[in-house]
Amino acid sequence: MNNARKEDIAWINTLKGACILLVVLYHTVLPGFEGTVKLLTAGWIPAEIWVQFNTVLSPLRMPAFFFVSGLLATNGILNRPWKQVFTSRITNLFYLYILWGFIQWWSIVGISTEITGQRISQNLNAAYAGSLLEFLKLTFLAMSTSWYLYGLALYFMCAKIFKQQKVALLVVAIALNYLAVEKIIPYWGPQSLAQYFLFFLLGAFWSPMMLRLSEWRRDNIVPWAILAAVSGLHVIFGLDKSLFLCILAVLFSVAACRWLNAHFKMSYLNWVGRNTLQIYVIHRIFIEFFGMSAILFAQRHHLFEQAWFSILWACFYPLAIVGICSLCSVAVWQVTNRGLGQSLFVFPTLIGLKRNKSAA
Repeated sequence: MNNARKEDIAWINTLKGACILLVVLYHTVLPGFEGTVKLLTAGWIPAEIWVQFNTVLSPLRMPAFFFVSGLLATNGILNRPWKQVFTSRITNLFYLYILWGFIQWWSIVGISTEITGQRISQNLNAAYAGSLLEFLKLTFLAMSTSWYLYGLALYFMCAKIFKQQKVALLVVAIALNYLAVEKIIPYWGPQSLAQYFLFFLLGAFWSPMMLRLSEWRRDNIVPWAILAAVSGLHVIFGLDKSLFLCILAVLFSVAACRWLNAHFKMSYLNWVGRNTLQIYVIHRIFIEFFGMSAILFAQRHHLFEQAWFSILWACFYPLAIVGICSLCSVAVWQVTNRGLGQSLFVFPTLIGLKRNKSAA
């Protein structure tokens, strides 16, 4: 493998690592940390910064994640036959989505019952479902913490079926994006599926163009200016989460990750990027456990009434929970990903194939 190829892989892992940490941060801040802001006796400014930081990064977090996912899926979509990819891509993703959706639901319900003795949230999320029927319904509607896996499976399948009509597919994806952003499509799960399909397609079919646009070159100034101007028009007319702003954010993130790898040793963040699956499927369980325990402990001991504690909480709680939950997720994967436990992270029929590839 030549150095150029290693650099390509490096920036992809950097971007994946940044995206998964931003996802963990989002789940940490909203709604758990945000709900404690009103209890603080000091530190409101850093607390509000964390809340607004999550809002500001919404044009980047999932669009960049799906863009790089589409880029990595390009070969499977364009070159590999259905026989090779149906189980390894589509079946595997659906399997992991349902399996970890159930594990999260069972775990979170158990955690909330043990710690609080009651159902902790009325949110429409499969992780908080009050019955098996409700869990299945919300899971089918992509209203699950692991909906990203559901989206990847559907996106991959659609992209492969209609790869010869990719321009028409792009037009449909743009229309779906607007319908989702304007909430014409009901419920947050279907809205999310509709909103981010576009960015997967850009990664799968138009990644060379996107990578060229991400380079610091003079001839890219005009396209950047056009994207910025159209994004500004969207803001003026009150259209939130403009797809053009999201595209600009993706281009900037790719450029930033390339620059970081060219100038710094990004081994830690790249390691996170190589462990996105296990962090993604497990982190929410630890967020519920550590977050709920910490919040209830602070309330019972009246710690939020202490200015020093409120400041420390406002400044460092999100960072601490992101670090703890990410590391605990990887630790669980390392302990369980052997023998029968491998079926927690890959469709059972693929375990032998994975072992053979590793041996080769």
